[in-house]
Amino acid sequence: MKPLTILKTEIHIGIEHPFRVLHITDSHISLWDEYDAAEDKDKPGLAIARRRAFDNGEDGATEYYYEEALAYAKRENLPIVHTGDLVDFLSHANFAYMDKTLGRMDYFYAAGNHDFCHFVGRATEDYAYKWKNIKIAAPHVKQNLYFASEVRNGVNFVAMDDTYYLLTDGQTELLRAEAAKGLPIILFMHVPLYSKDYAEVELKENPCAYLTGAPKELCDTYPEDRRLQQTPDEATLRCIDYIKSEPLIKALVVGHTHRNYEAPLDNGVMQITTHGSFAGYVRELIIT
Repeated sequence: MKPLTILKTEIHIGIEHPFRVLHITDSHISLWDEYDAAEDKDKPGLAIARRRAFDNGEDGATEYYYEEALAYAKRENLPIVHTGDLVDFLSHANFAYMDKTLGRMDYFYAAGNHDFCHFVGRATEDYAYKWKNIKIAAPHVKQNLYFASEVRNGVNFVAMDDTYYLLTDGQTELLRAEAAKGLPIILFMHVPLYSKDYAEVELKENPCAYLTGAPKELCDTYPEDRRLQQTPDEATLRCIDYIKSEPLIKALVVGHTHRNYEAPLDNGVMQITTHGSFAGYVRELIIT
């Protein structure tokens, strides 16, 4: 297998004591065990197919690169920020692996859509589906999966769940409360926020942009299932407006689209997307 690719990106805030963290995202671990097979006879077949897809011809690549990332973080004494989809679907084996690996690290976690997915391709994955399954994932993550914050070296790390392309007024109010602390904020989410340039990049390869907050007129061009899934509601648009207006938010760090892409939102704040660790990519964030 090729070596792990460690990208490096500086987020300049102007803090007194610079520090580094390792951004990992979209690991898509796909494992099953006898308990999973007993619960759902189709789960082993799903796991084998999904593992084959993400291993991309190299058996065990998803676990190999994820574990290489953890080993690098250990060697460099770096905390980890994982922005979701560590597991590809809900299974006993996936969460046992997650507990054994991530559980022994210094980490901060933002939820991904696959963290709530019981069986890829079987159900309509929407907001109601997520709330049905969140109770399964929640015990395996020390942060609150809806909204979490943690201050590190004078910088406020905030994680917000925007899986299924929606944000809430409750999250907006929680974010306002974090801003009231007066500390610079780095916002970690799974799905990137819409920008015109980002959407153009995605639409060259996909039938939809897979971005939170895309304009209705763009969503109306998507396939019907994706239009229903990705059209933002008013609460989502209000939250995005606040994010863009809050000067203490210094950067957004995201995953989901399986690409390395760095570009500013229309307010000039940089949004940093890291490709999945399943493909051998992680990003060292140098916060200065």
